[in-house]
Amino acid sequence: MSNLLQAIKKFFQSHWPLLLAFFGPFIIMATIYGFQGVYPFGNSTLLTVDLGQQYVDFYAYYRETLLHNPLSFFYSFSKAIGGDMIGLWAYYLTSPFNLILILFPPKLITLAVTTLTLIKISTAGLTFGILLKKAFDGKGFILAAFSISYALMGYTIVNQLNIMWLDGLVFLPMVILGIEKLLITKKGSFYTLFLAIMLVANYYIAYMICIFTVVYFFFRLTGIHFPNKIALKKKIIYFFTTFLRFAWYSLLAGGLSAFLLIPTFNALLASKASYTNFKLDWNFNYPIQEIIAKFYLGAFNFDQMPDGTPNVFIGSLALISFGCFFFNRAFPIRERFGALLVSIFLILSMNIKALNLMWHGMQYPIWYPYRFSFVFCFFMILLGFRSFMQLKKIPIWGIILTLSLTALASVYLLKAQFDFIYEAQIILTSLFVVLIVLLLILKAQNYFWLPLAFFLVSVAEMTINATVDLSRLSYVTNSSFLDYKKEVGSAINQIQENDSDFYRIEKTFLRSKNDSFQFGYPSVTHFSSTFEKEIPTLFGNLGFPVGNGFVTYSNGTLFTDAFFGIKYFASENNTLYQLPGNYLDSSSELATDSLPDNPLNENVLENFTKSESNLTKQDLTLNVMSNKPDLRYYLKQNSHEFISIFKNPNALPIAFGADEQLLQEKLLIGQPIQLQENLLQSMDQKDERIRYFTPLAFNSTVFQNVTSNGNMQNITYKKQVANKKATVDFQFTPQTDDPYYITLGPSIKEKNATIYLNGKVLNQYKTYRDSIVINVASRQKGETITISFELLEDTLWLDNFHLYRFNEAAFQSVITNLKANQLTIDSYGDTYFKGHVTIQNDNQILMTTIPDSPGWTVKIDGKPVKSKKVLDTLMAVPISKGKHQVEMRYRTPYFKEAVIISLLSGGLLITSHLFFTKGKHSHNQIQLKETKPK
Repeated sequence: MSNLLQAIKKFFQSHWPLLLAFFGPFIIMATIYGFQGVYPFGNSTLLTVDLGQQYVDFYAYYRETLLHNPLSFFYSFSKAIGGDMIGLWAYYLTSPFNLILILFPPKLITLAVTTLTLIKISTAGLTFGILLKKAFDGKGFILAAFSISYALMGYTIVNQLNIMWLDGLVFLPMVILGIEKLLITKKGSFYTLFLAIMLVANYYIAYMICIFTVVYFFFRLTGIHFPNKIALKKKIIYFFTTFLRFAWYSLLAGGLSAFLLIPTFNALLASKASYTNFKLDWNFNYPIQEIIAKFYLGAFNFDQMPDGTPNVFIGSLALISFGCFFFNRAFPIRERFGALLVSIFLILSMNIKALNLMWHGMQYPIWYPYRFSFVFCFFMILLGFRSFMQLKKIPIWGIILTLSLTALASVYLLKAQFDFIYEAQIILTSLFVVLIVLLLILKAQNYFWLPLAFFLVSVAEMTINATVDLSRLSYVTNSSFLDYKKEVGSAINQIQENDSDFYRIEKTFLRSKNDSFQFGYPSVTHFSSTFEKEIPTLFGNLGFPVGNGFVTYSNGTLFTDAFFGIKYFASENNTLYQLPGNYLDSSSELATDSLPDNPLNENVLENFTKSESNLTKQDLTLNVMSNKPDLRYYLKQNSHEFISIFKNPNALPIAFGADEQLLQEKLLIGQPIQLQENLLQSMDQKDERIRYFTPLAFNSTVFQNVTSNGNMQNITYKKQVANKKATVDFQFTPQTDDPYYITLGPSIKEKNATIYLNGKVLNQYKTYRDSIVINVASRQKGETITISFELLEDTLWLDNFHLYRFNEAAFQSVITNLKANQLTIDSYGDTYFKGHVTIQNDNQILMTTIPDSPGWTVKIDGKPVKSKKVLDTLMAVPISKGKHQVEMRYRTPYFKEAVIISLLSGGLLITSHLFFTKGKHSHNQIQLKETKPK
């Protein structure tokens, strides 16, 4: 026992600065979370913006995949109508830290997210401390102070909600340590392993780190110290061979991670990479001097997230020390000049549009700009530490000049107008700067208490900054999240327990567009950065709200519900769709969630940020995203406390026989009803053609304080008297019980009009870029329907506004014929379907609602059949009349080949390591200033 205690004591004595580098950020952030009431200290959570609207749902899927359903790692029908998952895993989920999530039960997912965030931030402090200790002789409180400055820099605090990016902060110091080892010892295995880990953890941030490692590598060459007698030729050979060694080990890192990167790259070609922009704009994004404000404490607010300046706050100790680096005679002029060039390059990269575009993989970021700014922060803090350790070589005028520049910056900010920084923040930052400068001057006296003083001042400043930054965001409460999870989860579980077939489920409300991952069901609604481009294109042309990376199934018709196999709908209980004329009260909020291209709606968020831990029925507000009178055609199955379930008897299976005429149909831009009409016509096998969607005229139009200009298809309304209420009412009376729909162009936005249906606010998902279809009546024969537009601006352009009646009886005839040719599924999983089908006619195809991606193969009666695309998206295969066995399987393209490359790269790495370890080299003759790799 005594030996164990001695070992622990020795470990603590040797490593207490590193322990402080880890537990310092952990305790600081945990304390801040505690005061903010984050669960388990209160009823709040860290769920905000994309962390609450994307990642937490993916984490639920992550647990389910690893613990229960490993095949969904490759493919999932929870991703819209189906999609490859490798790209999503590589962007969101392959961090090794995510294994922490398995330790928490689903009901503690919010606590798991908090723990994951704390551990990542703290580990960033630890790895930076290891870099300082191993490569730059860091020790004591100074090592801990700079490590905590790194772990709690402004980038970390502001982007903690983008939790998968924090891996970059963790592994960057280890990658740089690998470069230091490579330059001195010629051994690159350490560098290769950690770069490979980073590439696997998050390829997106790793791409930025790769750019920075190249920059840093050449910068560090300026610090190489050669013995005086070494000839120029040997120096050139050293630089050349060192570069080749660096390139070789970098390639090995890419090879080790190829098992993930190659399939991911292939997936990206159909998703994120399809938005690549190669047009270079060399203009500035903002006046260059505005970046100064971001070096000040608490320089952040919500508006900075969609379109702000870079987050580069690092604290006064690191910032002043960094400024002094350029005057520090301990470093050769060539290295200081190199540092200046790197700094200028990084600052310009965070401003010039073309450079910024390159850092982001040739895609302008949607929200969260300058995502690579952490590498500049790292560079400043590292150089600041190196300068601090050589403080005696800094002339006093250098410190005074740095202080003077800070004073000028403060004067500039006091005169400038920034909505994210206030006078108190400027004064407080200036006080910290003055205090640090005074301590730097005193450091020459070597007072024993100075390291602790630097540490405490730095910790105080970083803590205040983190507290201010985090206080400027709103968060989902734990109770509302769990109550929603319990209510919806109970409804979904009941559906799945009673129906084991394959089908899709949709809702008239949403918490996020990834509820399908949270609760584990096939769906259409989806949002991710790795979403295949053609699916939003398809659904946008069918009349749904879509954008880059998302689809919202809020505007279905009887036809689309059936076609895409939406067998069950969950609806909020306070809308009695089975009774005519009962719509939501006008106080209901429009549906919203956090989108990259849409600001967070604070009014809606209030429903999820109440402090009560025990919600009543009135407290749990379901964010309604659509009115769907068509539910009156569906069969109500059961009701839960807040939710009713409806079954769609028209839902088609995942595959069915249809006329090959479907192969000829093309997408129509801005004509969603006509596109649906064309699809129905192609699937109708009758000789006599009838129209399914019939255009109608409104019975009357009533103007209040409005004049009009143009025709009904493209009309502009203008207020007669500004600042007075202005409305246009359109009325019609259904002559049948058929469904009625309107189309509406994308010119109608939340800011310019409010839409009412029979005097009540029309619930409609607000973000859309195409013409949408809205269900306004079903089984309401003889009831007057009024659609009203209230002008919120002086003019309103009402484009593509039409009314249609849907022939429900004719539609039922088509559905009956299609179901006679439907695929009966014998077995299925995330990556396969097996079944049998009887095709009753010639000239048919087996139509599926599966995206036609390269990984799918289809066999009919055991023979491979080449697939064809319908509407540039959906998979179909030719099939003959008669009975057939059908098998469809998905294999991730290039996965096997990529695994082989990774294995070969591992072998080459081992060979390279043994070669350079065994060989005798004269690397001890070449040194980096103050560098001591271990």
